[in-house]
Amino acid sequence: MDHTYFATISWDDDAGVWYISDTDFPGLVAEADSQRRLVRKVRELVPELYELNRHLFKEPPSGAIPLQVRSSRLETIKLAG
Repeated sequence: MDHTYFATISWDDDAGVWYISDTDFPGLVAEADSQRRLVRKVRELVPELYELNRHLFKEPPSGAIPLQVRSSRLETIKLAG
């Protein structure tokens, strides 16, 4: 059974981008101006990073790499009064 990797994506309000704030996939770092674009980048990067870092994987994946993408965004909500 393949290990399911994860990537948590978070919003950086100051920079105005979504970025990978936490992951267990070796070398995965990216940012984009929307969640959709970031996930698209991740889909491109994962196979490339796997090829570059095969030696870091305990078991070779069976044709696909499961990656759970989680999102997080902190909102500050002002109270009336």
